[in-house]
Amino acid sequence: MKAIISGAGIAGLAAAYELGRAGWDVVVLEKADSLRDGGYMIDFFGPGYDAAEANGLLDAFARHARKVEGVELVNADGSRQGYMSYRSFAAPLGGRLFSLMRGDLERVLFNALGPNVDLRFGTRIETVDNGPASVDIVTSAGDRLQGDVLIGADGIHSPLRAHLFTPEPRVLRYLGYHTAAYIFRSDAVAKAVQDRFLMLSLPDRQAGLYRMEGDSVAVYFIWRDTRPERADDAGTTIRENFGDLGWLVPETLAAMPPNAEIYYDVVAQIEADQWCNGRVALLGDAAFAVSLLAGQGASLAMGGAHILAQQLASRADVPTALARYDTILRPEVVKKQAAGRKAADWIVPHSPFRVWLRARVFNLSSLPFVSRVFERLVATSPKGVFTKKRS
Repeated sequence: MKAIISGAGIAGLAAAYELGRAGWDVVVLEKADSLRDGGYMIDFFGPGYDAAEANGLLDAFARHARKVEGVELVNADGSRQGYMSYRSFAAPLGGRLFSLMRGDLERVLFNALGPNVDLRFGTRIETVDNGPASVDIVTSAGDRLQGDVLIGADGIHSPLRAHLFTPEPRVLRYLGYHTAAYIFRSDAVAKAVQDRFLMLSLPDRQAGLYRMEGDSVAVYFIWRDTRPERADDAGTTIRENFGDLGWLVPETLAAMPPNAEIYYDVVAQIEADQWCNGRVALLGDAAFAVSLLAGQGASLAMGGAHILAQQLASRADVPTALARYDTILRPEVVKKQAAGRKAADWIVPHSPFRVWLRARVFNLSSLPFVSRVFERLVATSPKGVFTKKRS
């Protein structure tokens, strides 16, 4: 059996790894010229953690886990608002949690790919013939490929989804925020951050800083914006929204890399009624982006890839396998999307009172009732939902 995968992000690489382990031949087509380093620091738990434990990658992820002592909320002048230790954060999850850079997660998956996975960078799909017996494509390099299934893991703005399923405006639910992230070098900022995750917390705006190796620092920004369209210049719009601030922000902005090295997008969810069409399936953000407000996009992409691979490996009839994948995964996606929308004003508070209230909750985070609130916000799935064998 042969799979063709569009996209070498977390979802695409996870599906390639899982199907390769199941004995499939896999071709992955990625429009970028190489893997993309950087991105966000993510809290990796839930379905992805369960899938990594089942597919043998948990130890590899653990070796790339970053040390975080806690999350500190700060005011515009850098003074402390609130603090939550990572022990308190991990307690409701039974300690089943890693802090990872998104790029590290992709690198682990990439390094784990077997010899039956052919990854082609700088290549995209030009045409698709979704037939009853096979799916046939032509690539931008002029190659003609035939597979038993085509998996669209090409991101929240998926061209494959727009071409074979539904135009983006009909499935993208804008949540009212823009976000950006990049990595920069600053000895002064790195020393100030230390081993904490610092979050500058203001009404309608948030900036997070985390020290990596040496003087390397990762930063992300979130800000409320009524416009659902991305600005043409990421650097300019970041400065417009954060350039009036002091503390560590001026040095962080001064070290901003060129636009090509900045991750920038709107914060949105994908609510698609259809993930599967004949021998084509959507996966990850292309199918069910939950947004960074839900906090489990990477984990859900891995968990979804695990379920998809299980179904394809256990059934000769591909359309039936894809339909089962949808049936199993959709209830979990709906729950996590709803949790993300519910958490929006908790993640980026709209008013000074909500900023104050969140800081108080952080300071009480060791109390049991706060742990229960956190569990409801992240909408964790019962252990085994993403890993049990299904017929």
